[in-house]
Amino acid sequence: MRAEDWQRIEPLIPVRRRSKWPLEQVVNGILYVLKNGCGWRDLPGEFPCWNTVHYYFAKWGKEGVWENINACLVVDYREKNPADEKKTQSRPP
Repeated sequence: MRAEDWQRIEPLIPVRRRSKWPLEQVVNGILYVLKNGCGWRDLPGEFPCWNTVHYYFAKWGKEGVWENINACLVVDYREKNPADEKKTQSRPP
């Protein structure tokens, strides 16, 4: 993830405790699993432990964090690409 992207979504991620792993690495681990379709236990060693990454994925899912991030990124995209706005709005849910 680019530093610019991380700066945009970091404020949307609630953290109530300190973690051994930087949250950016946790998010990158989540994105790796989702992009590559691998199992959580197959997460490469360059990321935090699979159970840590999965814990945050599930926690943020229950708290609606992913929906907030998605909504924020859609708004950003539409602001940068106003010609594409009609295309994204006309798609059925």
